[in-house]
Amino acid sequence: MDARDNAIKLVSVLRAAYTDNILACYMQSLNTEVSHGKTWYADAKQAAQDMADKYELPLNAVVGVIAALSPTNKWERNLIDAIDMIQSFTGGGYVEDCAPCTYKKMRDKAWAVLELGPCDNDAIATVLKGPKITDFFWCIMGTNVCVVDGHAWCIANADRRTMQEVPNIGKKLRLEIQQAYADAGERVGLTAYQMQAATWVTWRRLHGVK
Repeated sequence: MDARDNAIKLVSVLRAAYTDNILACYMQSLNTEVSHGKTWYADAKQAAQDMADKYELPLNAVVGVIAALSPTNKWERNLIDAIDMIQSFTGGGYVEDCAPCTYKKMRDKAWAVLELGPCDNDAIATVLKGPKITDFFWCIMGTNVCVVDGHAWCIANADRRTMQEVPNIGKKLRLEIQQAYADAGERVGLTAYQMQAATWVTWRRLHGVK
């Protein structure tokens, strides 16, 4: 067995361990937490669809705005900020008129998504660029991926840490953990994003995470 074979075997072992840890967390989920996991992204998509219908915009553009404005933002405020920006854009305003509860560069990305006009999902993902917000976009749109943040890393590793203690999650590790969530979800009839959403609220309860 050469070095490449050893590396592939190690990745396979790690992915299996991640999957087992995710499932171990899921098996401790309350019925309400499983229900939350099954419906959260569908509810988010419906909220985006309602905005899209009201302001006569493509659904993927609205989801792109929501995703761009999500970093450091609570969900309820995220939606309010998205509505404020969309109102400004459709009313002939300027990006400088918007003051979302996130970084300026995220504000600018959200506005850039609106400026694209009707386009495919890949064009929006190209504007978003960042892995977390791009994956958040794809999750709301219904693609079978998940957002791998520090909490998802903790669940996959069965390791309670503060977000400051979580190591950097590079592309290869992110993809491995995403696949583990997909594998775990497949075993119980959930998508990767449904599994991530369910285990996140379970992990919060089990470990007192705010």
